[in-house]
Amino acid sequence: MSDAVLDPQELEAIQDAIRESAPRKGVNPSDPEPTRLALIANDRIADAIKPVLINLATRWTRRAGRALRSQLPGSWQLDVVGAEAIDGAAAKEELRGGWIAAGKADDAEIVLAVHGAVIDIAAARRCGASEPTAEGSRPPSAISLRLFQPVGRAMLDSWGAAWQEMFDRELAVSNDLSIVSRLIEAHTVVRIAVAFSGALAGRVQIYARPETLLPRPAALAAIKAKATSIANALSTVPVELVVELGTLRLPLSKLRSLDPGATYTLPGFVDSRVPVYCAGVLKAWAKPVVCRGVLAIQIISVVHGQGAQS
Repeated sequence: MSDAVLDPQELEAIQDAIRESAPRKGVNPSDPEPTRLALIANDRIADAIKPVLINLATRWTRRAGRALRSQLPGSWQLDVVGAEAIDGAAAKEELRGGWIAAGKADDAEIVLAVHGAVIDIAAARRCGASEPTAEGSRPPSAISLRLFQPVGRAMLDSWGAAWQEMFDRELAVSNDLSIVSRLIEAHTVVRIAVAFSGALAGRVQIYARPETLLPRPAALAAIKAKATSIANALSTVPVELVVELGTLRLPLSKLRSLDPGATYTLPGFVDSRVPVYCAGVLKAWAKPVVCRGVLAIQIISVVHGQGAQS
């Protein structure tokens, strides 16, 4: 199809066709009501909330660094890696084998998860190890997860403080397991990733359902238009047809040695049928002819379902 933009008359014709098929006052009450068009609302909300959560996570890293300095050994820092939208099934897999906690503020819900060697290191520090080490590839034990509890709680409390500073409302620690259940069943989840660097290895990830953080936008009304009206309105829109008289394959060496006057034989005959394409889609088959001294094509058949009946 041509890249040309619709001119004002064409746009007006399309709008008239839509208005013609829209419900009017006094119509039969049995006529169907306009449907609602969601337009993947959750994905649009997720895109809108990502920069907000990245800002919040950046505030949190500063608070968490101060809160955790006495509980984690060595020289380390927290860095925001990024934010992306995933589905609940992916979040469920990522939550496995980590320390998990939930927070709630009014209708807003978040899940905080910690993974990596930092869990075992923090647990060993609580047991008196002076220079604890841990294998990041090994899932933490149940004892390590239990010993990590004060560190994880400090992370969630500092996240709540950053939340309070940014949104002016309290984010409380929640023991409601249904928050995690609703998260892993959601179609769209926003995930903020924060990584330890330096003497510690591990990651902190915050998950939230976007609709709990940002109001869902009003759905747009979709009115079914008459197919014939739309077809008539679009019938004057110019399109570009491509007739392929033949194709030729040459090795690169011959392509470099092309000379004026060289002749190459095409695979078809002069009376062979040729394909007719519109926007890369096969629409018809034709044969080359001469009309009033000009090269032309004569349609032989129309591809079924792609145009008028042959």
